[in-house]
Amino acid sequence: MKTNGYSISVIMPAYNEEPGLEKAFRHTYESFQSLGFDFEIIIVDDHSEDRTADIARELAGAYPNAISLFHAKNQGIGGAFRTGISKATKEFVVFVPVDNPLDPDDILTYFKRMEVCDIVVGSRVERVGYTRVARFASFMYNRIMVPLLFNIGVSDVNWIQVYRRSLFTNGIISFANNKIFYLVEILVQAKKKQLIIAEVPARMRRRLYGKPTCSRPSTMFLTFLDMLKYFWLVNVRNQD
Repeated sequence: MKTNGYSISVIMPAYNEEPGLEKAFRHTYESFQSLGFDFEIIIVDDHSEDRTADIARELAGAYPNAISLFHAKNQGIGGAFRTGISKATKEFVVFVPVDNPLDPDDILTYFKRMEVCDIVVGSRVERVGYTRVARFASFMYNRIMVPLLFNIGVSDVNWIQVYRRSLFTNGIISFANNKIFYLVEILVQAKKKQLIIAEVPARMRRRLYGKPTCSRPSTMFLTFLDMLKYFWLVNVRNQD
């Protein structure tokens, strides 16, 4: 099936993703190509310690609408997304993790809403590959703490989201966090500025290589800490 008319920059941050990067890239590339979209895929190597950067260069050399960017030092997933936005050229931007390449049906689920929305948020139907501790932390974060502190109106703030690129290039939204909390920071600003946000069901795949970063206790602790810091920033310091 061909679905023309959409222009999308796919930003794929990669840190030590040597085993899965090429397969994930090709899968996502073929999905967008099958839909007839005007697209580009921007791989941002976040100063990896393996061959991720080499694979990114090879893919960018082999595909005309692929771009490889590199960080001189690790900047985190938020920093990688910011770098990708700075080089993006299409109407929409989406962060696609290496461990969750998109099928055509996944893509269409988002873009059916983008005609009338500023942001479309994917809400995972199931947490795949999560430990019991990670599931509990995700529930507390997404369903209890973030709604309580920020009242965004979204049930899953940590998954794939599609944005109009003009939100960033026109200065409507900016974000400072370099870790996964940048996703919440964007949504909080969007809510305050009364942008149109829609939530759609989304699939999550089991990671084939390595251990999910989200399941690390240190990552969970730092994300909760970032949440509290940002709440203080927007609700306490700004009032002072």
